[in-house]
Amino acid sequence: MWLDTESDPFDAKRRAARVGIELPVRCKHGTERTTVILKDLNQYGARIEGLEKLRLDEPISLMLPGLQPKLAFVVWSREHVSGLEFEKPLHDDVFESLVSEFAIKHYREAASPKTHPVRHAA
Repeated sequence: MWLDTESDPFDAKRRAARVGIELPVRCKHGTERTTVILKDLNQYGARIEGLEKLRLDEPISLMLPGLQPKLAFVVWSREHVSGLEFEKPLHDDVFESLVSEFAIKHYREAASPKTHPVRHAA
């Protein structure tokens, strides 16, 4: 799934569009530690795949690359797919770094500034 579509019932509740990512990350919920797939991300939350249906408001710690464990809470959950809201939003620079390194290719290209070739005198 790319950016959330209009058919997603959670669109109206989101504060920002999510960026598509396919990244295995470690997580901890309760006493269990496992790896999930981070499917999309914005500064305020993420969608993960790989855990059984979770309880609403259940805390989960995500180990995002280069960061301390990030506390998030389940805001929706279906079989093996859950939406999380971060306890504290990602800083803009941190979010941009994650997008530039891990976003699905067309998101990276859209986020990077367009540079014009430098022409040198002959």
